Amino acid sequence: MLLNPGPVNTGYLSPGMGIPDDVLEDLRARFPAGRFGEPDDPARLIAWLVSDEGRWMTGQVLHTEGGFRRF
Repeated sequence: MLLNPGPVNTGYLSPGMGIPDDVLEDLRARFPAGRFGEPDDPARLIAWLVSDEGRWMTGQVLHTEGGFRRF
């Protein structure tokens, strides 16, 4: 099983961390919900995968990017 998360803000996507504000806004606009992922977003999927409910899931690449548009 492979989890491929999109941009998840662990602090590096916060204002003042070196990425210009206009670039952050452009990136944020690429999400339908208008926000970056938060650490809890992929963590909930991981919790499900290791639970009994996710036991039948095998051999998949799960893209968890919140609808992030790359282009």
